[in-house]
Amino acid sequence: MISGFLPVDFLSEWRSRDKPRGLVVFVGTGGFETNMQPVAEENAPLPVTPDRDQPAPVPRRKQCIASSLNIQVRQAEGIMSALTCIEKQWIDQRPVNAIVPMGRKSNREHVTFVGAGLVNLISAHFAVRVGMSVRIVEAAPDPRHGEDWTRYGCSSGGANARMFTLSEMDNYNCRHAHQDMNWQFSRSVAQNGWNVCDAARLSGEEKTWIDDFERIPSWLAESYNQDIFKFSRESKSLWEQWMEEDPELFSDSVTTRDILRIYSDADHLQASLARQDRIGATIRTVSVSDISEEQPILKTAVDGGLIAGGVYVHGFTVNVHRFIAALIERLETGGVAFDWQTRMVSIGQGTGGTVEGISLESGEVVRGNIVISPGAYGNGVLHGTSAHRQIAGVLGAWLTVPDREGGLRNSLKLARKGHIVEDANVTVALDENGERVAIIGSGYGFTGFDPYNIDQDLLGRIYSGIRDTARHYFPESYAQSVAEGSLDRSLKYCVRPWTPTGLGVFEALRAANDDKLIVVGGHNTGGFAQAPATGMAVIASIRGRQHDMHRDYRPNRFRSFLSA
Repeated sequence: MISGFLPVDFLSEWRSRDKPRGLVVFVGTGGFETNMQPVAEENAPLPVTPDRDQPAPVPRRKQCIASSLNIQVRQAEGIMSALTCIEKQWIDQRPVNAIVPMGRKSNREHVTFVGAGLVNLISAHFAVRVGMSVRIVEAAPDPRHGEDWTRYGCSSGGANARMFTLSEMDNYNCRHAHQDMNWQFSRSVAQNGWNVCDAARLSGEEKTWIDDFERIPSWLAESYNQDIFKFSRESKSLWEQWMEEDPELFSDSVTTRDILRIYSDADHLQASLARQDRIGATIRTVSVSDISEEQPILKTAVDGGLIAGGVYVHGFTVNVHRFIAALIERLETGGVAFDWQTRMVSIGQGTGGTVEGISLESGEVVRGNIVISPGAYGNGVLHGTSAHRQIAGVLGAWLTVPDREGGLRNSLKLARKGHIVEDANVTVALDENGERVAIIGSGYGFTGFDPYNIDQDLLGRIYSGIRDTARHYFPESYAQSVAEGSLDRSLKYCVRPWTPTGLGVFEALRAANDDKLIVVGGHNTGGFAQAPATGMAVIASIRGRQHDMHRDYRPNRFRSFLSA
């Protein structure tokens, strides 16, 4: 970065040299005289995504003044905008996948999906809808058989709840520069951090993952968030269309529309209100008296001064186990073949990086178009891809309390500033007997690349935190579940797939006959929310079309830019 006076013709001389060019930012209050003229834009500016504390809009462009990688910023406060522009240029100028000709369509419309979690099931739904032939391979048992929850992955092993909001998938890096940034994964749950594993067992690569998280600057985190929210908006339209086309699927899944966000802290409430307005999520704000009247289950918490206010936002929840079972039945009716308890073991690659197929534990080699969604449990099968060692596990806990009087009328997002489990989703649901319940999900617990590396004492702290939320905000339901002995029996966890950037993963490798091997995942808390957009990106890749997810969710986006 250069500040101060820029000599005349400096850029001409610098650009004429044969050595590799670096990235240059010039910061100054006035112009500079030079015989170089601005280079015309090759692309029109892309739409600007509203987001919290968003800097001045920055267009993507192939080239800026004087050189494709040079920007003159006339005021010091424009530095962050300049850096954002540089990063956008960098990813625009790198091929999405250097070994995959994106304009080439697969010769076959058959797709094998590896993993029957929500992302792949929903992607398979959209693939079937456009006429593709689909097979799904899953290491776990059929979730409709109701085996012990520990035998399943995140989608079927967690509690019976999923939520969509426009900010459901988020970037968790600090978006304001300060001295104590991005420390969550370096501290244990006991230290109010997000590490729930045995830290002594973390490998060097797992520590590198944490280091990547800690190195992401605020301006880049802000830019990543804009890209993430773009796909949430795309998914919102797809979800709404799907609900219109198949209302029975969603009614049977106990779909509850409009999410109430409530806050324990007045300052946090005001900041969130502004953010929800910026991203176009707000339906209406509500006072504490409104909350007490509209959500009777919260009256005691309101009277106790535990709630500062709230806002209704666009979104919905489903009882996800019902949704999964019904979706599997629809896919089977549409001709989809399922292979349960069938584990993938490796990707076979030939010379030049071309994929020859994947090997299953049964000895079968699968060829053609393949989509792998490993969740947090399949890092080992990603050897040979850029996504390998990019996806780690972050645990979340669940607890269920009764709501037989129907006092919870909308699903909630509950924010307790500074609490050990400060963010909670509370979902309207029905239990196995058809009784109304409220499912509380909360907590962040880093497990590294091994989803079974869980310190039971630290997990116990998360469970204690979620019990504390239930006891304070739903005291009558909590007391009832304690009296019935159901509280501790309802405790469970799932391990979600995360990346250090908060960005999802989308990687496509070339196979024979212009087929693709595609890796998707790493959506932290938003795999369900963004699954429709992921499905569109999968279909586009197989059919040789571009989708923004191919570029924005490339697994090496951060490291390749940092190395520049």
